[in-house]
Amino acid sequence: MEVQFKKLARREPRWLTSFADLMALLLCLFVMLLSFAEVDSDSFKKNAAPISEAFFQAEKKPKTTSLVQIDSLIPAKETDKILSASQTVFRLSVILTKEIENQNVEVEEFDGRVIIRFRDRAAFQSGSRDLTAEIIPTLKNVADVLANTRGLIHVEGHTDNIPITTETVRSNWDLSASRAASVVHILLQHPGIKSERISAVGLADSQPLVDNLTAANRAINRRVEIALEPHEDDTRDNLTQRLRYQ
Repeated sequence: MEVQFKKLARREPRWLTSFADLMALLLCLFVMLLSFAEVDSDSFKKNAAPISEAFFQAEKKPKTTSLVQIDSLIPAKETDKILSASQTVFRLSVILTKEIENQNVEVEEFDGRVIIRFRDRAAFQSGSRDLTAEIIPTLKNVADVLANTRGLIHVEGHTDNIPITTETVRSNWDLSASRAASVVHILLQHPGIKSERISAVGLADSQPLVDNLTAANRAINRRVEIALEPHEDDTRDNLTQRLRYQ
């Protein structure tokens, strides 16, 4: 009996197929690298971008615009916005930080009315109606803020109840009015503040913050206030109607 042997076909390992593909890819890569051997060649410049996109498929990020760029696109007239009462108080509080900490200045808002209150010791020598040199830069900073607001500005001078009579000052009424006028002169130096918006008034001791029974209280009552009224119409008629007489 003759035994027949069937010849089986030889099968290659499966990993060999993957290995062959890898070798082919590596060969293509080296061919490409060789073609780019000259970095300054025109072919590199032409093909660099497409190859980068093909290999990395980088996810495109949305284009963003910085705040600086946005500001540059907005016309100047739109960026110079009018400050609200709360914004005015905030800016004043920032530029007057040192004076507020030293209790020489107070900034407050009530029903949309902004008040900047200067103690007399911070702005004037005792019994004098002339501003000190130190307070003038501060008032100019205040004017920078007020120039970006709407509404009427009136400056009020206040004294304590101790009578005063000197060669240049006849009474507390004279002193309080003269001090208010001195502040107005500084504010009007700013080109952004129109004279139609502003006035000065002397109230002497007619509107004290506290009683005048002690020296400390009298010092509180001696002050100059810059009041920014809620905006209606920047006219002298409205200003006259809004002055606080008692």
